[in-house]
Amino acid sequence: MKHRAILISAALFAACHNPTRTDDPDAFIMRHVETGLCTPVVIEGDSTWTIEERMKHYGVPGMSIAIIDDFKIAWVKSYGVMDSTSSRPVTDSTLFQAASISKPVFTMAVLKLAEMGAVKLDDDVNAQLRSWKVPENEFTATEKVTLKRLLGHVAGTTVHGFEGYVPGEPLPTLNQILNGEAPSNSPPVVVDQTPGSKWRYSGGGYCIASQVVLDAKGGTIPQHMDELVLKPLGMSRSTYQQPLPQAWTHNAASGHLPDRSPVKSKWHVYPELSPDGLWTTATDLAQFVIDLQRTVASDSGKVLRRASIMQMVEPFVDPFAGVGLTLENRKEEVYFEHGGWNEGYCGQIYGHLKNGKGAVILINANQPDFMGEVMRSIASAYDWPAFVPHYKEQPLEATALDAFTGRYRVGSDDLVTITRSGNKLIRQALHQEPNTLVHIGDNAFVSRLDERFRKFVPDSTGGMTIRVMDALDATSYGTLQRMKDDEHIPFEAIERGDRDAAVRAYSALDPTDPAVREEWLNNLGYGLLNEHKLQQAQHILYVNMQLYPKSANVYDSYAEACLKLGDKEQALVNYKRALSLDPQNTNAARVVSELTKELGASRK
Repeated sequence: MKHRAILISAALFAACHNPTRTDDPDAFIMRHVETGLCTPVVIEGDSTWTIEERMKHYGVPGMSIAIIDDFKIAWVKSYGVMDSTSSRPVTDSTLFQAASISKPVFTMAVLKLAEMGAVKLDDDVNAQLRSWKVPENEFTATEKVTLKRLLGHVAGTTVHGFEGYVPGEPLPTLNQILNGEAPSNSPPVVVDQTPGSKWRYSGGGYCIASQVVLDAKGGTIPQHMDELVLKPLGMSRSTYQQPLPQAWTHNAASGHLPDRSPVKSKWHVYPELSPDGLWTTATDLAQFVIDLQRTVASDSGKVLRRASIMQMVEPFVDPFAGVGLTLENRKEEVYFEHGGWNEGYCGQIYGHLKNGKGAVILINANQPDFMGEVMRSIASAYDWPAFVPHYKEQPLEATALDAFTGRYRVGSDDLVTITRSGNKLIRQALHQEPNTLVHIGDNAFVSRLDERFRKFVPDSTGGMTIRVMDALDATSYGTLQRMKDDEHIPFEAIERGDRDAAVRAYSALDPTDPAVREEWLNNLGYGLLNEHKLQQAQHILYVNMQLYPKSANVYDSYAEACLKLGDKEQALVNYKRALSLDPQNTNAARVVSELTKELGASRK
């Protein structure tokens, strides 16, 4: 697995961690990868980090990476440990959960079945389904759910992702998952927007696609994946079997949560096989990426014809997504990619559409930012075109910067605050850490944390605006208007602890505004819980209860926040409300039983 000789980017020689020149070009390029970790945007003079430093910083126990160059695996290397408690080293054959990277691999299998005539990509799936049907409603009256739309996340289906199950728990059948019936821990998969109208990520849609495959071919998803993709590509250390077969478990890395603690059961089981079920290695996933690239470049893949694979790497409904993959157009350099997040695991694949460059990263931690740093280091070391932008700072006087400070409206319940610290502008987005903006000329600024440009431009009334652009010469862009001192968004009432004012402010928004969608507010509350902003989380989940009093989930979520704050009485009251609205809520039933006994005993 040797890589071909390449030119090393000059920017890397200026890095803080300069690799030592050796007679071995393989070792030299590997050291560049291992010492070149950087932010999404690099400013001239920035230093870099090492893999070891950043694994420690993020609390990532183990990682395996595979580098692809010139349509071949250049090298594979593993770092760290499989389990933070036993300290067994990760090896190149260690298994990781691929999480959502399961989706593009499954997509390749479905496209193969379409080539074989076993399924139809563009026909109504209800005409192909026998054991289950997509519930018809007003959204499916004129446009139908098709396999291609399901695989491309444009079928209008619900259920973003899945939590998985602790090993030993009862596992739902695919039919129970689709219907949201016990013991499934996810809601039913339904259509709630017009199929084909817009992209929205849906793991639930992939479960429907699984049912189409099973109704067409019988058998099991793991069997079909073995026959259609895994064996043809030589992915011998990969399986869609869930639970993981006992013979494989000794070589599987254990997952670790965002707070760095190990998953108590080592991992979760995902019966939702097509969206989340793949166990694999970096080497095996690299074979998948390479086959896709070779098929595109020369129609020499082992699974699909070029005409079929192009559906995965050409825009489908939106320019950023094909069928089963996300697309990135970086100054006309096109990359395909897909990430994954399961409980305790993250992964990332990248591939250039034409030049045979790419990489696979698998980690046993929920730290995607770390993977981004590693991917950029690989990209810089192997000269991936247009992947890591570099700029030179053009300093401005403090008085010039003061003209840009203020609060800028992003939406009905979102804003960004610009302040000055010395001769630097600081951008503070809602629910995010502050970051420095760097002036690169003509009142245009970049952040090290994302690749967008922010240009300050006075409007016709003398107010200040920020143009948020993907390119400095962009003709279309978003505009943020500076807010007046007495102008506020609803969440500011949450920040100052005024729960009742927050209810009034959110109630005053248009009911169709995404900011008052039940799912959005619920996710916002859980995000605040994860950030340990418990009081704010409780308040936003209280708002959700007032807006959606007939939903069992809002009471369940509010009760969880109460429990985290130690208010067991209110937790019990609201878990009971949740259970009365949804008697199948097994978690609420369990907690009600436990709290009833605990509080009853304490009153005696």
